Amino acid sequence: MVETYNLLNPESLTENYVRQLRQTIDAYLPQYIFIGEVLQNSLDAVRETQHGKHNIDITIDLDKSEVCIQDDAMGFPNEPSLLFLGGGKKDGKKLAGQVGVGLKVVLFSSEYFSIRSRTVTGGFRFEIDDAYRFDSEDTVRPNFTVPKQFEPDPDPLERCGTEVRYRFNGASRVLSNYLKQVKEEALPKGLKSEFMPTLTNAVASGIFPTRFAALLACDLKRFSYLAMTEVPDALKDTTVTVSILCQNPQAILGDVLAELFDQKQGFTFQVPVGYLQMGETVSWAKPPKPAPYAQKLGAGGADLFRVQNGFNATEYRSESDLEQLLTNARGKLPDEIESFRRNLFPRINFVRLTIARIPHLERYLPGGSRRIFSANGVVTQHSPDLTKGRNQQYVRCFDIVVDVDAELNYGKTHLKNMRLVGQLKSFVNEAYRSVIQNAASRFVGKADPFEEEERSVSFWSKEDLLRPELTICKVPGDENDVIALFFELAGMGKFPEFRWYGLSQRDKYDARAVIQRVMDDPKVLERPTENSLRVVEFKIRAGAITEDFDREDKSPKDVHLLIAYEEGVSRSPQFQFIDIGDSDTYARAPEKIFPHVTRVLKDMQSGYEVQVLLLRECLEKFFPPPPPPAAPEDAIDDY
Repeated sequence: MVETYNLLNPESLTENYVRQLRQTIDAYLPQYIFIGEVLQNSLDAVRETQHGKHNIDITIDLDKSEVCIQDDAMGFPNEPSLLFLGGGKKDGKKLAGQVGVGLKVVLFSSEYFSIRSRTVTGGFRFEIDDAYRFDSEDTVRPNFTVPKQFEPDPDPLERCGTEVRYRFNGASRVLSNYLKQVKEEALPKGLKSEFMPTLTNAVASGIFPTRFAALLACDLKRFSYLAMTEVPDALKDTTVTVSILCQNPQAILGDVLAELFDQKQGFTFQVPVGYLQMGETVSWAKPPKPAPYAQKLGAGGADLFRVQNGFNATEYRSESDLEQLLTNARGKLPDEIESFRRNLFPRINFVRLTIARIPHLERYLPGGSRRIFSANGVVTQHSPDLTKGRNQQYVRCFDIVVDVDAELNYGKTHLKNMRLVGQLKSFVNEAYRSVIQNAASRFVGKADPFEEEERSVSFWSKEDLLRPELTICKVPGDENDVIALFFELAGMGKFPEFRWYGLSQRDKYDARAVIQRVMDDPKVLERPTENSLRVVEFKIRAGAITEDFDREDKSPKDVHLLIAYEEGVSRSPQFQFIDIGDSDTYARAPEKIFPHVTRVLKDMQSGYEVQVLLLRECLEKFFPPPPPPAAPEDAIDDY
């Protein structure tokens, strides 16, 4: 009998599907896996339902690493094929989701996953355990067989809608990575962050029950799918209610975030849909507080007057408005204006611009000012690099959103049309050069006294390093601090495998060094050649280099070693941190690993891996805390 193959279902491609699923999961940021993707499904379902008021309820049990999201929209269809990667599409609809990938990412990251749905034709329920073990090599994979139709729900939802409940295995670090990302984005300096008074104001004003509730709401409205820069009509009457449960905040959240629980173990609050703007957070504050202005900018940034305590927020929609942002002090438009009129302006929905002093932006916006592009309201990871303009000190004095009519890519983080991205970056640069920098200088003054004051006190107020073995007293807050810390440790003999051949501020990369690895000739440090030099980059947080990679200022294929104080968070789903033992480099040639490296930053598209040396880990290894003193032999147990 002749053996046959089914060209539509070849068994040999099962492993390829599993591999593709793992690569897709690795491409998603923690915030999207933990809460964003299922929330986005509910938002899209409400938008498709279109009529009436709707509710989305989110319950987060931090003790169990469990999330439940329920909506009252049309209900998830009884089509199990939608749980296959690429099994659902939303093409042609201006929704946050486009190819139906996100729900599968959550499912196959979960220890437990269930979906209950009720539509006008009936309800169903589906549950699965241990889906996160789909690519496990050391155990038998769970059975992922599903029926062609889900079984009816014996206890159906009271009304039409969908309930998705999922729980993460503790070893997956999804929850810890999500919380770490929230803290890095909104509170980069911990409890000393400038944004802390705003969280306190939000509680004092009765807007939120705890500072953690305010922090999570602000993060959702700035960095998730709730951050709609233009709220669709179908979502304007939608109420999003969040409930947080945590019996032991200290153990689950760590010192900084546990402090924000304000001695509570559970609380509920509401989060309106819409991108967080400075006007919203300023409204929580007590007087005196920055006054809002809405003065349109004249040619070259004219017509804006200087104020000591205020912010100027304006919006631009028409072609004449957009041209006003490009008109310099002499009334001239840039050379690219015809291209902008023809190819870009018809795609721009609006530009929203806020100008304020740096301390005000950092106090009232989580993480300070941003410069972003959004696609029909959905915030992307694009961040235009400002290279034009003489006064770069004003770059942090404005927050800008440019919303365009465009499609998102597979991961919903970037625009598909890279030519459009290039035009948008050129537009923002021209607007900064011609108008924004001058308007900012008029509004905050030629010399920003707040920034000068910040520089003068930042050294003393930085967090103590608490390492008496070192002459460096403060936690690194600048790349120069990281470099100084590394070389002080090197001077103490902690990095004998390194020989340095120079650092440069003018070169594309920070430094060159010869580094002895296990595979290298033992005399490589004594008789090096130019081919022995390795490219080394320094960062405060390793995740910050992903912005350089996204802007193509630097390339992961060129960087051999990244030295940072701590890991931080990758702002791009294309680049993900993994343990060195899970890296391709270790699998192929473990002898090529540089000394003291424990993590790798991987480009999920190209496969390039950048080894990461974390000085904070090195300090803990080099200077372990002393053991606790032994109890006296004659100590008496009083109990």
